[in-house]
Amino acid sequence: MESDKYIQRIVENYAFDEDLIGRHMVFLAGPRQVGKTMLARQWLDKSNSKPLYFNWDDIKTRQAYLADSRFFESCARTLGIQEPWIVFDEIHKRGHWRDILKGVYDLFKDDFRFLITGSARLDMFRRSGDSLVGRYNLFHLMPLNISEVIGKIDQNCFLKEKDPEKLAENFRKKITDPTGQDVIDAYKCLKQYGPFPEPFLKQNHRFSRKWHQDYQTLIIRQDLRDISRVLELDKVENLFFLLPSRIMSPLSMANIARELEVAHTTVKSWLEQLKRLYLIFPVTTWSKNVVRGLKKEKKWYFLDWNYAPKGAACLENMTATYLYRACLALEDMGYGCYSLHYLRTLDKKEIDFIIVRNNNPVMAVEVKSGDTSLSRQLVNRRKWLPGHSTLGIQVVDKRHELKKYPDNTWVISIEKLLALLV
Repeated sequence: MESDKYIQRIVENYAFDEDLIGRHMVFLAGPRQVGKTMLARQWLDKSNSKPLYFNWDDIKTRQAYLADSRFFESCARTLGIQEPWIVFDEIHKRGHWRDILKGVYDLFKDDFRFLITGSARLDMFRRSGDSLVGRYNLFHLMPLNISEVIGKIDQNCFLKEKDPEKLAENFRKKITDPTGQDVIDAYKCLKQYGPFPEPFLKQNHRFSRKWHQDYQTLIIRQDLRDISRVLELDKVENLFFLLPSRIMSPLSMANIARELEVAHTTVKSWLEQLKRLYLIFPVTTWSKNVVRGLKKEKKWYFLDWNYAPKGAACLENMTATYLYRACLALEDMGYGCYSLHYLRTLDKKEIDFIIVRNNNPVMAVEVKSGDTSLSRQLVNRRKWLPGHSTLGIQVVDKRHELKKYPDNTWVISIEKLLALLV
C-alpha cells in the first residue's frame, strides 16, 4: 500500500453527525500517531475550511493567540462560507486550555464549528471539574480495523441491537455473507504489522520493528513524563516489558511489585498512566451472579497487538483490542454503556471475553488458535450468565470456518467476526 494513502475512518460517520452533536464542539481523542491530524485536515478539505487548521505546538499559533485571542476570526470569515470548521490541534498542551476553549465557544458558537484533537490529556480532563460541560462531545479515534482498511465501513454494527434475538438474527445475516479475499488479506496484514497507520501502510518488517520500538520509548520517556510526576521511567519501561508474558492471565500486581521492587499501589498507578496514554487497556472480571467467580484481578492487553508474543497471545490480544474498540465506538455513537470483561471461576473455568451492554451480558467470545471443537465453557455459558440470552462466538485462526450450534452459538474464522466490528 502507498504510505501516504488516506484511509477513511468510521468515526467520521458519527462524530460530525449534527443529530448526535448538535452545536457542540467535537473533541477527538486517541493514541499518538493514530491519524488524528490527518483526519482533521481531511475534514477541513471536505468542509472547504482548509486554512483553518491551527496546531498549538507551532510557535506561530501561540504567538498569534497572545497578540489577539480572536486571531482565527478574520481568516474564517473571509472564506465566505457558512459555519466554517476550525481545528485546534494539541491545544490541550497549553496552560488554561479549557478556559480558552470556553471563551472561544461562547463567543463564536453561532458562527463557527470547532474540532479539537489531542491525546491523553484531552481524554482524562473530565475526571476533574469540567468548565466545558455542555459545550462538547468526546469521540475516540482508535487504530485501524478491517472494515476501514478495505473501505467497507458499516456503522450498523449488530451489537447496537437492544433485543437479544434481534442481535443474534442480525449477526446471523451478516456472518453468512461470503467473506472476500480483501478481508482475509487485511486481517493478515493487520496481524503482522499492527493497526497503526504508518507501519501498516509501509508493510516493511524492519520498518515496523523499528517503529514499534521507537513508539514505546517515546510514549514512556516523553508523554508519560509530560502528563504525570513519574520519575522512575526505567522501572515503568521494565513494567511494560514484563506485560507480554502475562497477557493471557489475570495480572498479579503483588508479583509484579516484587519483581520491580516497588509498592503494589505504585504498580497500579503506573498501569493506569500507561492506559491513559493508550499503550494498554484492562479487561475486568464479570462476577455478577457467578458462583465462585474471580472478582478482582484484571487482564491487561496492548492496544497494538504487535507488542504481544506471537501465537495464541497475539490472537487473543488482537481480539481484545477489536472488542474494546467496538465498546468505545458504540458508546460514542450513543447506543448505551458498553464494557468488556472476562469470566473466570476459582476452579479455573473461563470465558475469554464478555461484552456487556447497560449491565447486561450480550455476547461471549472464546479465542482458539486452531481448535475448532466447540468450547465447553461457551456451551455452558448460561450456567455463569443466568437470566441472560447471549450470543456465543468461538473464533479460530483458520480460514473459511463457519459452523452454527444450538443456543445462538457459532464457531467462525476470526477475520469474519473482526470484519463486523466497528
